[in-house]
Amino acid sequence: MVIYQVLPEDRNGGAERIPEYLHREFIKNGFESFMLVGEKHSNESYIFQIPNFESRTTWARKILTLERKISNHLTFRGGWRIRELIRFIAEPKRMLRVWLGYEDFEFPGTWKIFDIAPKKPDIILCHVLHGFWLYDRGFFDLRALPFISQRAKLFLTLHDMWLFTGHCSHSIGCERWKIGCGKCPDLLLPPRIRRDLSHKIWKIKRDIYRKSRYYVICPSHWMKDLAEKSILKEGAIEIRVIHNGIDLEIFSPQDREKKRTELELPKNSKIFLTAGKSLKTNRWKGFSDFIALAKILSDEFENLVFVGLGASHTKEVEKIGKKEGNFIFYLPFEQNHIRVRDYYSASDFYVQPSSAESFSLTVLESQACGSIACGKKVGGIPEIIKDMENGILFSDIKELYEKIKKVLKDEKLYNSIREKGIENSKKFNIKEKAKEYVEFFLSVSEK
Repeated sequence: MVIYQVLPEDRNGGAERIPEYLHREFIKNGFESFMLVGEKHSNESYIFQIPNFESRTTWARKILTLERKISNHLTFRGGWRIRELIRFIAEPKRMLRVWLGYEDFEFPGTWKIFDIAPKKPDIILCHVLHGFWLYDRGFFDLRALPFISQRAKLFLTLHDMWLFTGHCSHSIGCERWKIGCGKCPDLLLPPRIRRDLSHKIWKIKRDIYRKSRYYVICPSHWMKDLAEKSILKEGAIEIRVIHNGIDLEIFSPQDREKKRTELELPKNSKIFLTAGKSLKTNRWKGFSDFIALAKILSDEFENLVFVGLGASHTKEVEKIGKKEGNFIFYLPFEQNHIRVRDYYSASDFYVQPSSAESFSLTVLESQACGSIACGKKVGGIPEIIKDMENGILFSDIKELYEKIKKVLKDEKLYNSIREKGIENSKKFNIKEKAKEYVEFFLSVSEK
């Protein structure tokens, strides 16, 4: 069996780690596996870049090449307008649709994915299909799904809500996606659109799904419940839950004192960690809540260190609160799995104050490394954490503050939660989750 996985890029964010884990396990199970990405950053021979740029017109390629060459000189205020103008000259119809408020589906390389890898696929497993943060602000033409689903078994793994909303990847409580969107309360939720054409975009997606046949994989029961109420039903043959998994050979408890020394973190402090790409600007990650927690805890306790892994491009340290020994460390985002594991192991608490989470890998990874995971009661997080048993669940910072205060004052409770967290993480071994994927593929192939 030949499996293609489709995703925005081959980097080590949460949504990218899962396909990489699965790839390794597919190979171990005797399958041939390839990855197709919008942007390729590695030299791995099994990873192929979807040829969107190469598939554009000669005129567009020339102008867009110019735009890339001068883009580093357009960082001044208003420079983005010059880039937009150049892109309009390259592809006027495409840019006009974007300016009118449509999502950008103009990625012609999508239609050539069967010609990229050396073998034709039996299974195509799609992960995140928007990729709005990429240089080209996307990579996949959703209109190709009917074409793809006629030529291979198509599986869609949901990492967010984008496939069934009018534009946003998480609706943050808005349920207009159930009735067709329109009158969007927040056009700036990523992937943002210029004008409110969310109802038209929703209808475009629905019509695409009506012409397609596919299987949907959800990382949580919470996501499955949403998918079953959405337009994805239009083409779904089956919607199934397969929880995300982690590599327990990497993520496991390490010597805390040793790791603190290696990472240049204080040995005798209680350390609180949060992590994510662009923490300060990422709307989902709730970094401002993490800082609020730091302030109220630092007014009551001494020797507390709060680490934002992904909150700065360079290391920055800032004093916080009135008590002695309390600091915030702003650190660069870390892509190396081993280093991330070491930060988890060096920490006493891992805090995930996200406003949206389909199913949090970082919560699982932190548990596996012996840090007490604190997750907000959103999305699939309550399917990982049992409150005050193997972690801490909270609705707001005040509730989290009260629970952490209780744990800080009770060493026996801390150790109990920590040990049960480590044990809980073992239920989500990526090897077992990959087997669930394989069993799903085989059952579909047999049918």
